[in-house]
Amino acid sequence: MKRSIFYVLLLSATMISCSKVLEEENLTKYSADYIYSTEGGLKLATSAVYSLLRSYANDTENATIFALERGTDLSVTNGGTGNYFGIYDANNLRPSSSQVAHMWRTMYQIIGKANEIISAGEKLPETNGLKATIAEAKCFRAQAYFLLYRTYDRIWLNTVPTTWENVDAPKNYKAASNAEIFDLLYSDLNYAIENLPWKSTEPGRFNQAAARHMKAKAALWAKDWDTVLDQVDKINTSGQYRLVSLDSVFNAADLNHSEALMVQQWSKNPGGNLSNTTPLGNYFSAYFIASYRTEIGGTAEYACSYDNWGYTYGRCLPSPYLFSLYNPLKDKRYNSFYIHKYKNTTPKAIPYGSVTVNPGDYFPLYKSGNKNRLVYPGCTKYGDIWTRTPSETRSYKDLIIYRLAETYIIGAEAALMKGNQTLAKEYFNKVWKRAGNDEFTGSLTIKDIIDEQARELAFEGDRWYFLKRLGILISQVKNYAGDPEISTSVAGRTNLPANPHFVRWPIPEAEIINMGANNFPQNPGYN
Repeated sequence: MKRSIFYVLLLSATMISCSKVLEEENLTKYSADYIYSTEGGLKLATSAVYSLLRSYANDTENATIFALERGTDLSVTNGGTGNYFGIYDANNLRPSSSQVAHMWRTMYQIIGKANEIISAGEKLPETNGLKATIAEAKCFRAQAYFLLYRTYDRIWLNTVPTTWENVDAPKNYKAASNAEIFDLLYSDLNYAIENLPWKSTEPGRFNQAAARHMKAKAALWAKDWDTVLDQVDKINTSGQYRLVSLDSVFNAADLNHSEALMVQQWSKNPGGNLSNTTPLGNYFSAYFIASYRTEIGGTAEYACSYDNWGYTYGRCLPSPYLFSLYNPLKDKRYNSFYIHKYKNTTPKAIPYGSVTVNPGDYFPLYKSGNKNRLVYPGCTKYGDIWTRTPSETRSYKDLIIYRLAETYIIGAEAALMKGNQTLAKEYFNKVWKRAGNDEFTGSLTIKDIIDEQARELAFEGDRWYFLKRLGILISQVKNYAGDPEISTSVAGRTNLPANPHFVRWPIPEAEIINMGANNFPQNPGYN
């Protein structure tokens, strides 16, 4: 099978060994023929795509993975790269935005690699191992297309691998119909469900549970409630997964526990940090906790401590609306998932507006009568005191991609839509009671689902899409986004209603040019 040398080198550049779990070997010692004509080679190729996903999560230049997290009802967006997505700034949220291009380009790169693996695999003798590798590739493709669909609404579907024979052939660029999109998602995920084990022998790889979870999420968008409930039931009754204690969900470096359906593997060892030389971990741990260190000593090492969760940037913080949804006296998530105050960890008294904060004391939220964003409460789900020193900026803690608590909330919503209150409350209470709340016995409503999704899954990457799917993104942002006492954080409350087309991202400018505006017009509202 012929492949361009450039493509093999590009694939090789993404291949690094993750000593923690994934057996990712450097492709530079293999030929293109080996990679695309052997079962072992194709497994190596799938490992390269896991590395590409880690690279996407580590996107420091564009902060793409955080952009939509800022623009929900749960966030106080707080400056830095991509802040304009949090406040829906019409001057910057444009087809030329780097985040817009980066997501589109990376997801289609993943899709292209998946198409290559699937096509090559279908030409080889069928074995269970080969089918599992093809299933992983189909999960990559489904995951990427689902993200693109939810973000841009209009996408181009392609399942044909690019080869030297067809690279210059004319392409039929057109927006796929919803039916075409969901047919492909279901087809890919059904294959994965049939050919993947419930748990991979190598944590971090796609498994049957992750495929079923993705299919349930896709079915929510299709309002295919029966499929949602079938997938949730299969996961729930598999005997493979269970909720863990609340304090165990995020409080470790290794998060491969029984609640996690899929976990992105990170490690400080070569391979688990995107570099064989200088470690290149991710910035999740610094992003969601306020920049308290500025009040103590700026970038000085002594200003950071494990007491305050180490080095932070404080770009995306929990809103007053989010905290209003918890009962602090009962709901253990209020403290387990957040830090509410920061300690003076130095041996010196620190002047703080009109007061002084003594060693061991906490900084008041208000400074000289004004709410201080530098000591604002933060979310500790990604907090890392295990894999880095207090003053290190990067983290090597695992990232949970899908977990059982979300599966149950998905099931509760679908059961509610089917009018099955008993089943809806059964799934709802699994998560609700785990947090320490009394059993919910009333009549469950969609508002209960909306609020519980916020309480349990805040800052886990799905709130923007959840609100969009329900058609309430604009109203929720208008009413609740940001903190009125921090004026710069609430611009989205007016900017989004004034620009309702911002409920979808624009097609990247360069892609419109490449595909041709006559074939693939720009999304409505964007120039």
